[in-house]
Formats: sequence, structure tokens, C-alpha cells
Amino acid sequence: MVNNKKITLMVIALVVICIIALTALYLSLQKSAPLLPVHTEITSSSIRTGLVALDYTAWVDVSIHNYGGPGTVVVWVQVRQGTDKWTKAQTIYMNEKGSRELTFEFKEVGFWTVNTITYSAWID
Repeated sequence: MVNNKKITLMVIALVVICIIALTALYLSLQKSAPLLPVHTEITSSSIRTGLVALDYTAWVDVSIHNYGGPGTVVVWVQVRQGTDKWTKAQTIYMNEKGSRELTFEFKEVGFWTVNTITYSAWID
């Protein structure tokens, strides 16, 4: 006949094993749970111009915020001046719920048609 101490020890051991198994299952499910996808938006952008040495230059400043999980995005800027246009991109890593400030430099613009400079910015 099994005494009460042995039964108590077996029950405690079974409970401990169950707790360990359930904890391991929970942790494995947490690791395999899908992360939030990256969800970025441009929160502001502006263009400024000036001289660098003797080169007329345009800079486009872009602020990006990520409302989702971490990941990589491509930020694009296009500057247009008359019939000319130039496009540049930067690939950046965004932290979860993070923000970034980027500056794109365009030395290609010309001084004589300064009033016709326009730009656009977007994220892929």
C-alpha cells in the first residue's frame, strides 16, 4: 500500500511538470507570434535651397513615423525643375513605433530657374 507522503509527492511532481510544460508552450507561442507589420507614414516634408561653395543645392527634409512593428522601408523623393526631374531613395530600418528624420540632397538643380522647383516624397 502506498502511503500518503508518496501520493503527495507524486501529485506535487505532476503539478510541477504540468506548469513547466505549459510555460514552455506559452513561450514557444510567444516567439512564433507574428509581429506587427511596418506601417510608416510621412508626417512632414519640406524643401530648402542654398549655395554650397558655388553649387546651388536643394535639400528635401522628410519626417517619417512608424505606427507598426519594426522593419525596413524605402523612402523616395523626387525634385522637379522645369522639364528636369531627379529621384533619390534611402532604405532605412524603422524601430517599432519609431520616428526618423531624413535629408535628401540634390546638387543637380540650377540657380537660374529657382522658382520652378517642386518636390514629392513617398514610401515604398
